[in-house]
Amino acid sequence: MLPMATDGHQGKMVDRIVAGRPIVVLCAPPGFGKSQLARAAARRISAASGLAVAEFGQIEHHADPRAAADALLAEPERVTILEDVHLTDRSFLGLALERINFDRSGARVIMTISQPGDFPLARLATRCPIDILDASALRQRPQETAQLLKSIPRAKIRARIRALVGDWPIAMELLCAWAARSPDGCSSWSDLDIVRESRLGEFIDQEVLPLLSAEERSALVHASLLDLPDIDFLASISGHRSDGRILADLAFRLKGLVDRRENSIILQNALRIWLRDAVEAFDEDKRVALLVSMADQCSARGRLAEAAGLARMAGDTRRIRDYAHAHGALRIWIVHGFSVLRELLENSSPQDIASSIVLRMIECIVHMKAGRINAAQDLFESLAREVGPGHPLTKDLEIVRVTLLVYGCSLERTGDLELIRNLITEQADDPAMRTFLATLSAILNCQRARFDAAVANLIDARALAKRVSSQYNLMFLLMHEASINLAQGKLKHARTCLSEARTRWQRDFPSDVGVETVLAALSASIEFEAGRLTSARNSLKKSAHRMPEAEAWFDIYFAAYETMIRINIVDHGIGTMSEAVEDEARKLRAQGLPRVADLLMAIRLCVCGEACLQGQQVIMSEMSWDIPSVGPTSSWQEQEVFTIARAYRDYFDGQFEKAWALLEESIEVAADHGLERSRLRYLLVASVMATVAGEEHRARAMLRSAVAIGAATGMRQIFREMGGQKLTPALQALREGEELTALEQGFVDRLLNRLRDRQSVASGTLSARELEVLGLLSSGGSDKHLARHLNLSEHGVRFHLKNIFKKLGVHDRLSAVAAARQLELPH
Repeated sequence: MLPMATDGHQGKMVDRIVAGRPIVVLCAPPGFGKSQLARAAARRISAASGLAVAEFGQIEHHADPRAAADALLAEPERVTILEDVHLTDRSFLGLALERINFDRSGARVIMTISQPGDFPLARLATRCPIDILDASALRQRPQETAQLLKSIPRAKIRARIRALVGDWPIAMELLCAWAARSPDGCSSWSDLDIVRESRLGEFIDQEVLPLLSAEERSALVHASLLDLPDIDFLASISGHRSDGRILADLAFRLKGLVDRRENSIILQNALRIWLRDAVEAFDEDKRVALLVSMADQCSARGRLAEAAGLARMAGDTRRIRDYAHAHGALRIWIVHGFSVLRELLENSSPQDIASSIVLRMIECIVHMKAGRINAAQDLFESLAREVGPGHPLTKDLEIVRVTLLVYGCSLERTGDLELIRNLITEQADDPAMRTFLATLSAILNCQRARFDAAVANLIDARALAKRVSSQYNLMFLLMHEASINLAQGKLKHARTCLSEARTRWQRDFPSDVGVETVLAALSASIEFEAGRLTSARNSLKKSAHRMPEAEAWFDIYFAAYETMIRINIVDHGIGTMSEAVEDEARKLRAQGLPRVADLLMAIRLCVCGEACLQGQQVIMSEMSWDIPSVGPTSSWQEQEVFTIARAYRDYFDGQFEKAWALLEESIEVAADHGLERSRLRYLLVASVMATVAGEEHRARAMLRSAVAIGAATGMRQIFREMGGQKLTPALQALREGEELTALEQGFVDRLLNRLRDRQSVASGTLSARELEVLGLLSSGGSDKHLARHLNLSEHGVRFHLKNIFKKLGVHDRLSAVAAARQLELPH
C-alpha cells in the first residue's frame, strides 16, 4: 500500500499520480508546477516500490531524440519522468511505450507536456493504460490562494494579487515573493508594473509566448484589448477573420491560460495585462488604426465601456464624446448600467467633458449616484441655463431633475407624476426610455404611498426592460418591488425580490458597489423588522456605514438610517446614538440632502419619545427639534416619522387627546393606503401612550390591532422597540382571552418570550459562571480566547453563551453586552 500525502492540493495531486495508471500525463501550460509534481510523485513511488527513478529532459533529448525510448525498452522496470517530449522522436517514443508490459514490469511513466499537440496522446490512450491530468486538475485552488495571501500584510496588495493570480500557480509564487520584498509605496503601482517587477512578465515572455506563432500572438493581443472577448466579435472587429478560429484552437491548447466558456474567451488576468501592453510595440500608425477601429465597432455594438478604454489608449478621447452623443446619457444608464457611464466619464478628458452637454449630464448622474447631491444640483442648474426650450435635450434634462428628486434632493414639484405620464406617452416608440420613465413613476408613486399605481408602473417597466434587454433596470425593478413590499409589511415577498436582485447583481454587475449598497440597505431593514439583528447589523456595514457618500435614493436612506439608529441604541445606548445622528445630519446637509437630514432628526426624536414612555432617562433637549410639516409631495416615510414625532411632542406637552386624535387619523390614512408598516407603528405608539396614561381599554384595542398586523406580516422587532416592557401586561391579557387566532396566539407567545422582564430573568437565573463569561464578552475575543481565560473547552464556552443569549433575549455577543449594560449587570 502506497502512503498518501496530506499537504493541501499539491499533495492530493501527488496522491492521484501515485495511485494512478502506469502512464500519467500532466498536460498544462507552463507555470502549473508539472515538474515539481512529477518528481514528488516519482520519489513517493520509488520509496514504496524500490524502483529506480530516471529523468529525461532537454539535455538528453538534444543529445539523442531516441534516448528516452531506448532506455524504456532496455530497462522498463523503473519510474521514468519524461519532460519536453516535443523534442524527442515522438513516434518512436510512442511505439516504445506501447511495447512495455506495465502489468508484468510494474513500471511507471510520468510525462509532462505544455500542449496536447506535444505528444500523440489519442493513439497512446487507445493502446496503453493512461491518465491525463490537465490544467483543470492542476489549477491553484481558491482556498490555497486565500491561505497563502494571509502572509501579505497590506490588504490592498492582497486584493490585487488575488485578481492577478487567478488560479495560475507560478503567478502566485512570483507575486507573493514580490510582495514580500516590495516597498511600501507600491500600492499605487499599475497592474502592469506589478507583473513586470515580479518577473511574471519575464516568465510569460520566456515560457508562454514562444509556444505561439506570430499570428496566434496577434489574435491574443486583440483579445486582451477587450473586457469580454468572444470569438465571433473578435473576428469581426479586429479585421482578421482567422482570429476566431485561432482563439478557439488556443483555448484547447493552452487551457488554464486561455479558456473558453461557450463563445467567450477568458484570458488569465496577468497574461491579459502583459499582452495588452504588447499593442504598444506595434507600429504607431498601425496601433492607432487598430485601436480606433476596435473602439468604433465596440461602440456600434453597444460595448461602450470597452469603446471608451480603446479610444483613450488610441489617444483619441474626442471619440468618447461622439459615442456619448450617439447613445445618449440616459439611454446608456438605462440599457448598459451605471458602471458604463462612469467608464465613459473617467476615460474622457476635462476639455471634452466641458465642451459636451451629454458628458456633463453623465457627470451629473455620476455625482448623484455617489451621493454628491450638491455637486449634481449645481451641475444640473448650469445645464438648465444652457438647455433652453426647443433644445433636443430639454426632456432628458427634465428627467434628470425628477431623478434628482428621487435621489433625495429638494427640486420637487406637485406635477412631477403628471409630467412623467406625459413623457411616457410621448416616448411611445422608445421602449428603453419608457422603461426608465415608468421606473421613476413607480418610485414616486411608492414614496407617496400610491402602491397600486406603483405596481402597475413596475409591471410596465419590467415588460419594456425585457424588450430592450435592460438587465440593469430589471435588477433595480426587483429592488423597487422589495421596497414596496417592505412598506406594505410583506417581508417574505420583499426577501424573495431582494434575493433575485442580488443574484442578478453578482452575475451581471458585481463591480457596481452602489447596487451592493442598495441591496444591503433593504436587507438591513427587512432583517431588522423580522428581529434578525445580527443579519441587520452585518448589512449596515455595506449600507448606512457608507452613507452619505454612496448610492441611495430617499427610500434607501430611510431603510438604512432607521435600522442604523435602532441598532446603535442596542449596541451603544441612546446618548451615543443621539450624537451620531447629529453628526450624520450635518454631513447630509453638507451633501445637499436636507430632506434626509430632517428624516434622521425626526427618527431620533421618535426613539427618544419611545425611551421616555418606557421610563428611560432622556435629555429633554433631544426632544426640542422643530418638526417639519408634511405636504402633498411628502413621502410616506416623512409622513410616518413626522407624525409619530409630533404625537410624542403633543403627549409630553400634556396634550394626550391631541396626540391620540393625530394617531387615530393617521391609522385610518395608513389603512386606506395599505401602509401596514406605518399603521403598525401608529398603533403601537397609541397603545403605549394609552397604557402610560392609564387608558387600559384604549391601549388594549390598539394593541389587539397591532398584534393582528404583526402576526400577518412577521414584523415583531418593532413591538420590542416601541413598547418594551410596557406592553407585557397587555399582551398577557390578550393571550388569556379567547379572541386571538392560532396564528396570533403563536405570535403573542413569541413576543412575550422576547419582551419578558430581562432584569428579573437575568438577575435571578444567570449563574456565576455565566456572569463570568458575560464579563469577558465586552473585551471581545474568540471562543478559544474565552476558553483559555475561563479554563473551559470551546464547547463549554458556546454552551454558556447559548444560555446567556436565551436568558437575555438576544442573538449575538454585542447585543448581550449592550443588554448587560442596560440592566447594570456586572460585565
